[in-house]
Amino acid sequence: MKKNLRAYDSLIFDFGGVILDINPEHTWNAFGKFAPKERIQQVINSGLLETFEAGKITANELRGLINQKLDETIDDATFDRAWNAMLIDYKPKRIERIQWLKKSHRLFLLSNTNEIHFTFFSKKLEKEYGVSFSDLFHHTYLSHEMGLIKPDVEIFRQVLIEQQLDPEKTLFIEDSFENAAAASSLGIETLVIPRNGNFYDYFY
Repeated sequence: MKKNLRAYDSLIFDFGGVILDINPEHTWNAFGKFAPKERIQQVINSGLLETFEAGKITANELRGLINQKLDETIDDATFDRAWNAMLIDYKPKRIERIQWLKKSHRLFLLSNTNEIHFTFFSKKLEKEYGVSFSDLFHHTYLSHEMGLIKPDVEIFRQVLIEQQLDPEKTLFIEDSFENAAAASSLGIETLVIPRNGNFYDYFY
């Protein structure tokens, strides 16, 4: 269902799968030289990812824990390359549309992310487009800095309160139905798009 942008004052964007194309398989495959894919997934999805993205452990602690569980000694540079392998690319038209939308709407980024990913994709944005997140958004909310992760309702509540947003005039653009449902519970309007789809195709 397409959304009429004139109905909203503010837009909150998810990041991975909405602004930046992602493919988690690339990370599983990159770590595959150290352990079977199923083992890698078991280790990372055992709660470590959520803990890291909530900022409760540092990048060094994450690397150490995963090395310990895999009985490996993956060096930091190799680890980070594998961890970031899932982050594919920005699409020029998406960046252009965000710049255009900022002229008429308040724009916010709300992302479940982590220290390693953020360092990589923020540098990538500046290198390829010559802009920073502060150029694209009025404020950037990152899970590892907030100590909260989607779909916790509190992460959305914090954005609403800090920015004094009217939920009914705020649109949250996301590729996860679970995260969108949490936002909807606070009265925020939502738009769920396919992963790596172009959000602007759903506006009029």
